[in-house]
Amino acid sequence: MWKKRLIETFAILTVGDGAIEVISPREHSRLWETGPEAARRVARFFAENPNYMRALGAAQIGFGIWLALKQYEEA
Repeated sequence: MWKKRLIETFAILTVGDGAIEVISPREHSRLWETGPEAARRVARFFAENPNYMRALGAAQIGFGIWLALKQYEEA
């Protein structure tokens, strides 16, 4: 039971993060522009190309919903 709860919690976080990426892609990317230079370059790329971030967010929402629904299937 705890495994399913943890997976569903991860799915909820994934859907929420994806929603933020769809709604506010530039600001979300800039928030994560920290750490090593490679990570900052990725964050800048998405800040400069918000539609890619929106697409990533939409995919993330779909994955989170799929993952959550998998927890309700009969074993």
